[in-house]
Amino acid sequence: MKKIEEIAGVPLFIRQKNKTVFNENGRLMAEYAEKILSLQEEMLAAVRYQASHQKSLRIGSIAPGPLLLLEPQLAQIQPSLELMTDLLSDEEDLTGGLEQGRYDWIVTRQPYEHAGWICLPYLTERLSMRIPKQHPLAKKERLTFADLARQNILLLSELGFWTDLVKEQIPTANFLYIDSRHAFSEIASMGTFPTFVSDLFTAKQEAADSVILPLQEDLATARFYLLLKEEQLGKWEGLLRQVRSGRS
Repeated sequence: MKKIEEIAGVPLFIRQKNKTVFNENGRLMAEYAEKILSLQEEMLAAVRYQASHQKSLRIGSIAPGPLLLLEPQLAQIQPSLELMTDLLSDEEDLTGGLEQGRYDWIVTRQPYEHAGWICLPYLTERLSMRIPKQHPLAKKERLTFADLARQNILLLSELGFWTDLVKEQIPTANFLYIDSRHAFSEIASMGTFPTFVSDLFTAKQEAADSVILPLQEDLATARFYLLLKEEQLGKWEGLLRQVRSGRS
């Protein structure tokens, strides 16, 4: 009590033989102390609420498919969430971005055992080809990369790691690059050129004037993983659970 009076710089108590009670200064200080404690509880409640209702999420991905699934899924789960996404072709840039805090989540092709990181299996994507029915390849039941040699193939410019992979596996193909996803969809719907399609969205890419043929190549299948820092798990655990259950 003496220490409190020293801090206040004024007497706070009336000391009697068998008891000590607040004087007017002490009662005023006690009232303010109650207000401060109440504000402290309000502050903690507000901080905890914000932590459980995050306003922004930064995701980097090695391929567009996972992002195209995550964007509408996250918007439905948490409409107020501000989502920022990057599509990269180099996993070192992704893991470096996670380490340096540029990303909250990253989607990679490789599983990582890294101290302080959590790596969760996410989804598998398989490439097929949409072939115009009048095209000679449409008579086949399945295709290989070798079948696509010297073919004119319509290709989105930004496909993450898939871009380099198909260029390496079909070096003699004539790729017709389109930057805009909308323009790509419009041209692809004309059924003039073969295009790559993902099994994640096959139903949306079927057309009456084309056939979808599987690519019988191991490299045409990719397994993806979701990574985040272990220290961030409490922040995102509920959202992650809903995202992954939506893919089960």
